[in-house]
Amino acid sequence: MAYYRKLPSGLWQATVRGRDGKRHTKTDKLKAVVKQWATEQEAAIARGDFRDPRLGDINVGDWHRRVAAARTTDPVTKAKHASLWATHCEPQWAGWQMAAITRMEAQEWANRLQATRRARHKGKTVTNDDEDVPLLGAETVCAAVHLMSQLYDVAMKETPPIVMVNPFAGLDLPEIRPHGIDFLERDEAEALYDAAGEFGARWRTLIELGTEVGLRPGELYGLHGHRVDWLRGKIQVIDVMTRSGLRQWPKSKKSHRIVPVPAHILEGMSALMTGRPRDALVFTAPRGRPGGRRELQGPDLVPNSRGCGHPSLPAADHAPHRRELARDRRGAAV
Repeated sequence: MAYYRKLPSGLWQATVRGRDGKRHTKTDKLKAVVKQWATEQEAAIARGDFRDPRLGDINVGDWHRRVAAARTTDPVTKAKHASLWATHCEPQWAGWQMAAITRMEAQEWANRLQATRRARHKGKTVTNDDEDVPLLGAETVCAAVHLMSQLYDVAMKETPPIVMVNPFAGLDLPEIRPHGIDFLERDEAEALYDAAGEFGARWRTLIELGTEVGLRPGELYGLHGHRVDWLRGKIQVIDVMTRSGLRQWPKSKKSHRIVPVPAHILEGMSALMTGRPRDALVFTAPRGRPGGRRELQGPDLVPNSRGCGHPSLPAADHAPHRRELARDRRGAAV
């Protein structure tokens, strides 16, 4: 039951004891105000809906540590979120109380991000002396805001809620424009295959499979022999090679698929599997270890592949999620 008292300062104070035994108080000049508050809190306690108004006093940084420890995400996503937090979110919000951030302050921060230079450029940490450093892209700005919004969404789902509103939801953010598709003409694709073939049949087969079938680089290097239906000429896309090692699930539900493979590519893959276990990786690095993007961007392969006639032809960009074989004027696939 609530009780009231008049403080030496002349203010009235109402005290309500929650089910956890803790006391919760409110102070005001008018007794009617604190009495109404106490009545509402007692009713909420009786319904089981009572929320300690001081829950929102937790710092954003402390809440982020709790959420990060409780989440079960793959290492790649966890590393990406940790980088976004440390670079863009922590310096601004770590010391703020959850309930203290308003929508206007969140929007102001998002606007500042759009005018911020990248922290890293061309693989190096940016310093104040560096020039011609581009601004953060729309993808990075939206990802940083989305990370903060996720923290508040989790807080609102707690019982009782840590906060009642999400100031980062529905902000005005830059539009993420889809990247244009840079098509390969047939002669460009053949020149690329020939350039890769000079380094070995493995490279030609890998690039043919990526370009003509539609596998991402991680899906190419994560492909195992037992995922290939050699009789029917099909591949199950399941395993993905990431920077943290093999991941036995694709990028998304739609990425888990079965794709047909042309006979000449299947023949090249079969040659690579000769004398090896059925469940071995189809494509490996030169010494047999698991491959990765850096093999496609090596100092020998990239310069040679640029001579096949395409104006901008880093070999890693020829994965089919960025480039596709062109169609001829009659609309038939090349």
